[in-house]
Amino acid sequence: MSEKLSAFELSLLPRALEFAKTQSLTRDGLKRALACGTDTATRLQHYMQEQDIIKVAEHLQKLPEAAETRAEVQFALGDTSGSAYSYVLRENARLQRAFAKAKAKTNAEKEMRAQEIRGEIEELKGLDRTVRASAKPVISTGNMLEINIADAHLGKLAWSAETGHESYDTKIADAMYRRAQSTLFERAKGIKFAKVLMVIGNDLMNSDTAEGTTTKGTQVATDGRYHKTFYRARTLMIDSIEQARKVAPVHVIVMPGNHDRLACFHLGDSLEMYFHGQSDVIIDNEPTARRYFQFGKVMLMFTHGDIGQRMDMPGVMASEQPKMWGDTLFRECHTGHLHQTRTEEKHGIRVRILPSLSPPDAWHANNAYVGCLRSAEGYIWNAEEGLIGQVFYTDDGQPPITTKREIV
Repeated sequence: MSEKLSAFELSLLPRALEFAKTQSLTRDGLKRALACGTDTATRLQHYMQEQDIIKVAEHLQKLPEAAETRAEVQFALGDTSGSAYSYVLRENARLQRAFAKAKAKTNAEKEMRAQEIRGEIEELKGLDRTVRASAKPVISTGNMLEINIADAHLGKLAWSAETGHESYDTKIADAMYRRAQSTLFERAKGIKFAKVLMVIGNDLMNSDTAEGTTTKGTQVATDGRYHKTFYRARTLMIDSIEQARKVAPVHVIVMPGNHDRLACFHLGDSLEMYFHGQSDVIIDNEPTARRYFQFGKVMLMFTHGDIGQRMDMPGVMASEQPKMWGDTLFRECHTGHLHQTRTEEKHGIRVRILPSLSPPDAWHANNAYVGCLRSAEGYIWNAEEGLIGQVFYTDDGQPPITTKREIV
């Protein structure tokens, strides 16, 4: 019966092979090297001699030891059915062939493109170098300037020591309005206008009653008596319209606000009387909350902005003025009330909130309704092209207007 080597004896085999390289194999020498029994040593010696183990060991020593290297050798010899690493090698070789093919194709395409570019260069060399004039746009001379200074609040009283912002009274409001309008006209110079559209009101006056309240009865800080403020507002509007007449015929829309609904109507009636018979001044003083105006392909809607939803106005425009809607391409709604600048758009219809020149009074300052630039804007409309320009005035960038308070 064959006797198997013990685990200890198996672990000593490398030493036996090393020993066999340098020593003559004898039974006693092998026994000492392996520290095993005589019979086992004899059998091991015979096995090694029969199998030519020394030569095999020398051959194996020359073979690569790393599994990856052995797999590469096997793969190079054509054996591709080996380990997982052999599969990786096989895939790498396939990718390398694919890359080489793609590179060859790319190089061919580059060469083809280079030939095309060289052909284009040769074609460009033969082009006519004469500079031709660009097509000029068709420009219509039918222009209109819209002056819409909203929320001036003549009669508002603001004390800078109380509000932390600019002081304001009727005299300051009057002077500020004039400076703003004159600046807008000055900045629109150089354009020939067929018409000036002036929108007045929109809380031109701060109160609507002799008691210093708004139309709904809200008490507001008031500078002076109602009647005195009304006289001043009327004079201011007459002077403003006279200034506009020097530019082009004037169409005036009187738009009441939530502070001065009745006062604005009375002001418009006074202006109708004053300019009665003047063919270049038209006063539109209808007692409606929304007013419309058409200039060529331009449709404009005006409302103060305190009632109704702003983004409903495009639909209201189409509903109330279907013919004007159908005849126009450029459509906008202009509102005030919020004392800030903002433009929103819905289905191509723009709704603009116009700024105010007036600073905050004590109530607005206490409620933190502050910080908006005190501004006025003008819009340049072309009958065929719509809005082609804007002019701006910002009072914050100007020297403060100061007045001496009267005792009233």
